[in-house]
Amino acid sequence: MITQATTSKKMSRNTIGVAYTLLSGIGVIFLPTTAKLAYESGSNVITVAFFRGLIATLILLLVVLGIRQSFRLPRELLLTSLLAGIGGAFFVYGMYGAITSINISLAILIFYLYPIVLAIYEHLSGSICISRAQWFWCLVACCGLALILGVRYDQINLNGVALASLAMLASVMITLTNVRVAATVGSLVSNLYMSIWGALIFGLVLLLAGDFREPQSLTGWVSLLGNGAAYCVAWVAFFTGARILGATRASMITLVEPPTAALVAWLVFGETFSGLQWVGFATVLGSLLMFEIEAGSD
Repeated sequence: MITQATTSKKMSRNTIGVAYTLLSGIGVIFLPTTAKLAYESGSNVITVAFFRGLIATLILLLVVLGIRQSFRLPRELLLTSLLAGIGGAFFVYGMYGAITSINISLAILIFYLYPIVLAIYEHLSGSICISRAQWFWCLVACCGLALILGVRYDQINLNGVALASLAMLASVMITLTNVRVAATVGSLVSNLYMSIWGALIFGLVLLLAGDFREPQSLTGWVSLLGNGAAYCVAWVAFFTGARILGATRASMITLVEPPTAALVAWLVFGETFSGLQWVGFATVLGSLLMFEIEAGSD
């Protein structure tokens, strides 16, 4: 029997899950900005990726030790955790490689197809059941995102599209693997190990390539620290939300990140948007709201 108390508890739990996922979006907003400041200070992608993993590892380790949580990773999850770390490396390589080959708006649009790819995988595997209405609102959200980004298709480069698709598929891989680890050891510990793998992978690449470029200014070093902190917030909050809502619902909510970043640019930097882009804002936010209403009614 479903009581009012049970319904209220479910709604409260859903609200917490959505709040964590939105918090993840705040962390994501700061990732490209802090990375760009580090690049402008003389660093490069591999060095930033290495320091991001190293800083995130130190932050998460201090938090885990501070709350006296066990950071032991069960042996049966070791490979799964490693795959999440490898996925993170592929994501960095694919995304940053893509934006040098195609315009950034197209790269972002391809990347943010990952919630739909994830939904298709989980639906076909029987992990979840997605209604026709939810599929419809997924597609509407992606159309709204294309309007916001003002995607231009006159600079399509197959290599760039392939790299952006690699980043998108890597995000699916990260979500599917790390959410399993987080379900057992918690988001803090699962992301601690994913950060360790990332630091080790990019550290090895730096040793082999010999292309270590540290920032040449205080701003660059502060940006590196901020990048590592934002990385922690983004992933820990996301996988906490995913444990509550499920991977697909949490991933769908991340579609709010591009319009949020654009709104911040409008409020803080005075950027202007066309009427069509404002329609895109309303389309994305409205479709995500409808998706959540459909999901909550299940």
